[in-house]
Amino acid sequence: MPDQASRARIAEQEEGFKALWAVYDQHYDDVINQLMQRVAALPELAALLSAMSPEELAAQRDRGKERLRSAIEEGHWDDYFAASKADGAKYARAGLSFTAWTPLLFEFRIAVTERLLEAYRDEPESLRQSLAALNTLGDVAFAVLGQAYLEEKERVIDDQHSAIRELATPILSVRPGLLILPLIGVIDSQRAAQITEDLLQGIVEHRARAVVIDITGVPAVDSMVANHLIQTAEAAGLMGAEVFVSGVSTANALTLVRIGLDPRRLNTVGDLQSAIEYADRVLLGDLNGHAAATAAEPAR
Repeated sequence: MPDQASRARIAEQEEGFKALWAVYDQHYDDVINQLMQRVAALPELAALLSAMSPEELAAQRDRGKERLRSAIEEGHWDDYFAASKADGAKYARAGLSFTAWTPLLFEFRIAVTERLLEAYRDEPESLRQSLAALNTLGDVAFAVLGQAYLEEKERVIDDQHSAIRELATPILSVRPGLLILPLIGVIDSQRAAQITEDLLQGIVEHRARAVVIDITGVPAVDSMVANHLIQTAEAAGLMGAEVFVSGVSTANALTLVRIGLDPRRLNTVGDLQSAIEYADRVLLGDLNGHAAATAAEPAR
């Protein structure tokens, strides 16, 4: 919505807006036709409007005209700019680029300016006031619409990032008390932190007592990834969940040995199926984790 300075600017130009409306109302159909011709040359907007029926377009034009009349004649500017804000969000959701609709706003100014010059050529004060009001209307409407567009675009991008994050790091509840976290792709520090946060939240939501983290799809496990796995396992342990790590490749195993990782800090299991079997034993209460299973095996 407009800031206080913009509202004050509008209030100070009451006479100018009335002079503007007198001409715009009289030439409304001509102005709209000129804008529609401009739209035909703008592929993104043309595609958007082509999806609407003639009746829908006519109703939208009528609503827009009535909102502007109500704002100028009755002072209902909040309703007018709320509609501008809704339009900005709609353009963002429709996938329009930021520059797709800006030529239309400039075309509106040109079309109305031409008619103001003609109507008030013998009334310089009315011409000055109406042109000032037109500039104010264009500036404020553009600012409101543009801000709404950017805010909605940011929200859409955030939602997409969240969806991608969930797809990249799915937490699967395979049975009561057991979660499986299959990791795929490169893990950087930001993603590693998100994995820990999501997993701990999953433990709480599903009341999990056993977790299997499968890293078969992780091409490289360096010291940062290894330490983060350890921290994740320890944090999960504080919340009452035993963590098993499966899918450590030969290359990754050699890397972990070279960097001096203490294997006792991770419950590593060869493959996913074996990790699930150990997790099931934890859930059944037969064994308390992989360390207990190892201790129970006879020496060879």
